[in-house]
Amino acid sequence: MIDIKNLTFSYLKPDGTQKSEEPELSRVNLKILPGEFVLVCGPTGSGKSTFLKALNGLAPSFTGGVISGQLLINGVDYLGHEPHSFANLIGYVNQQPEGAFVADTVLDEIVYSAEQLAIPKQEIANKVEWLSKLLNLEGLLDQALANLSGGQQQRVAIAAALISGAKILLLDEPTSA
Repeated sequence: MIDIKNLTFSYLKPDGTQKSEEPELSRVNLKILPGEFVLVCGPTGSGKSTFLKALNGLAPSFTGGVISGQLLINGVDYLGHEPHSFANLIGYVNQQPEGAFVADTVLDEIVYSAEQLAIPKQEIANKVEWLSKLLNLEGLLDQALANLSGGQQQRVAIAAALISGAKILLLDEPTSA
């Protein structure tokens, strides 16, 4: 399903030169088969978040920088594509999900990305029902996001990431909440 070949990424300074002597990611090669769970671990500053952002297109689209190699998802190379072009394939939850929320309530947050992808209303309703059961959010759908615990907010972010039908879920610091 995912085949990463020679993935290399460097952040750039404002003058266009490389921020550090060595790239943040250097010639990463990895194959991930359907159904596999992969944990990326390392010390602070080792490039874990950068790696995930490269996989979902945020790097370099939003972070800036230079990227090379291949990111094959089901045989299609998505490296360098804008994140929206494969938003239905990859769901992403960042280290601090509350910073990425765009709505005030749990339900509005979960459905937002599905509405942006023009998923039919009935399909959205079915997915909300399924995800709220799966992630134990059933009694929280009308709650304000600001009133939830960190763990509850993280589950809302996971639901929002999965409602598009993504088959790949990237969790940055999944045990932090």
